Amino acid sequence: MRKFMTSLAAVATVTLAAVPALGLLQAAHAAEPTATVSLVGLNLSNPAHAAEFLARVDTAGERVCGAKARTNPGGDFTMAGCKVAVRSQAASQLSRSQRQSLHMASRAAPVTVAVR
Repeated sequence: MRKFMTSLAAVATVTLAAVPALGLLQAAHAAEPTATVSLVGLNLSNPAHAAEFLARVDTAGERVCGAKARTNPGGDFTMAGCKVAVRSQAASQLSRSQRQSLHMASRAAPVTVAVR
């Protein structure tokens, strides 16, 4: 029983020592800028709505990447890379059918019709 209690105390000590370290990691991660892009009122199979969604993503990317650039003056950050990552992350959070609709709509060519 004594051996078990010693092992339990050692595990508890290691666990309690790790908790503040986890808190520091979460605080550093929480400090990263984020943005939310709404799909409310958008049908991604509609080319105009797909363009609106991509414009919203680009606007959010400008905000997030701008904030990240101000807090990360180091050499491994580029605005172009950040914006590509924002678009990629936004696309990855869409459902498969939404991604397919967005892809098809963004490839659609606008048609102009004149009526006499």
